[in-house]
Amino acid sequence: MKSMGDIQDPIQPAFKKTVYKKPSQDNAETYHQALLEDSNAMEYVLGRGIKRESVAKFKLGLYQNNGTQWLTIPHYQGKRLVNIKFRSLPPADKSFKRMPGCKSILFNMDSLNGHKEIFICEGELDTIALAQEDIENVIGTTTGSGSFDPEWVDQLKDLEKIYIVYDADEAGQKGARSLAKRLGYNRCYNIELPAGQDVNDFFDDGHDIFDFQKLIHKAYKFDLPGVISTDTAIDLLQRERDQGNESLGLQTPWENVNKLTKGFHPGDFIILSAPPKTGKTSWALNISQAQAFNGDPILFYCLEMRPERLIKKVLQARYKSEYLSSEQIWTAKKEFAGLPLYFAYSFKKLKLEDVLNLIRESIKRYDLKFVVFDNIHFLVRSISNVNEELGQVVQGFKLLAEELEIPIMAIAQPRKRDVSSREEIMRAEDIKYSNAIHADCDQMIILYRKRIASKAKEIEGPVFTVKNEALDPVTLVRIEAHRYGAGGETLLYFHGEYSRFDPLDHRND
Repeated sequence: MKSMGDIQDPIQPAFKKTVYKKPSQDNAETYHQALLEDSNAMEYVLGRGIKRESVAKFKLGLYQNNGTQWLTIPHYQGKRLVNIKFRSLPPADKSFKRMPGCKSILFNMDSLNGHKEIFICEGELDTIALAQEDIENVIGTTTGSGSFDPEWVDQLKDLEKIYIVYDADEAGQKGARSLAKRLGYNRCYNIELPAGQDVNDFFDDGHDIFDFQKLIHKAYKFDLPGVISTDTAIDLLQRERDQGNESLGLQTPWENVNKLTKGFHPGDFIILSAPPKTGKTSWALNISQAQAFNGDPILFYCLEMRPERLIKKVLQARYKSEYLSSEQIWTAKKEFAGLPLYFAYSFKKLKLEDVLNLIRESIKRYDLKFVVFDNIHFLVRSISNVNEELGQVVQGFKLLAEELEIPIMAIAQPRKRDVSSREEIMRAEDIKYSNAIHADCDQMIILYRKRIASKAKEIEGPVFTVKNEALDPVTLVRIEAHRYGAGGETLLYFHGEYSRFDPLDHRND
């Protein structure tokens, strides 16, 4: 991204774990031999439709610990063992684990070589079930249907056609669509299995490769964002009726705020504004951090503050500490390792299209669920046509939110106010060039903290007199505009010393 004025990659994770452990090849061989010698465990594996040849080819094994048996599934890259997956066997409850600290790779990834088409399954056993039906070009995710490593996206970039064979349940189909969005709708086809089945169930239920070929012929491209078929619309209606209520959407860390926002939903464009020094950036960072720890990949795109300053605010809020010790930073490196919180930055004046394209590419790579952009006025370059250009910027972000099916929050600056109006609570019209913003935002959130005089005496000089003022930590959160709700007001408490907002009843925590 040097053309954008940055020497380094403009997308940086909060902390990145780059050193992986390497499992012992001897362990995989030992586990494999143990499975061959245990008739009961082997009977279970064969009963799942896995053939003896596949047990040998994929080096499936058996591990026992504290009375629980685990099926072991080694992950190879070339001939090198990279990781081992463990799947509990009955009578234990179904659960999974992997070798801690080892790299996550696509299962059977060597089958990518020389193919322009590929089948992607939702796990290792489904991949094996398809591979033993003479479909060699099949790979499987190793971290669940809702997760797909950014590095894997790059590994699949040259494929011409991708068949996604995920479970037929709601979670599987949601994961399939999310994956298609990242890999490109134009080359992804959804293979729809019978209701309640995965690949393994499909063949175990008496179907053969000819039945699966029929599913391939019926495979269809996913609906484009903003365009859905009648069938899909009816499915969505049925799902809404079954759930009995609206989806909660993306939540803030504060329940009283969530009651007013009703969550941030795919396609929502949210404007956040406040007078200077109120804590706009901290408020948005608090939301971003909470959602990242909830497992949702988040991008915080800031044009005014470097990532090291932003992460300082994140750590201060996390550890409730104004001054970070070396021990706290060391703890953060471990606690934040792999956290899906990313920072984008640039200190060159950018065009709107540069920013939107970088967000698009970030969606493909990181499967983002929420984006914060700080601040939207920075993209306005015009002097004479500010309202028109800002309107184009706002519309660009709104259309991008709809296209990518995620909520996007943009921080907006207030207009300058004279001294006499500082005690008035900020309103929507106080946002700089607000008439260019109203039409396209779905929610407008305004923060306000009352100015209070400091107990310190006035500072007098030969030319001017300065009265030291501060801001009340009690913060009014006003949902000034809401396309789908009534809006309203609530209160939070801002710990300015460590950049954290809390409910009022936690002000002394």
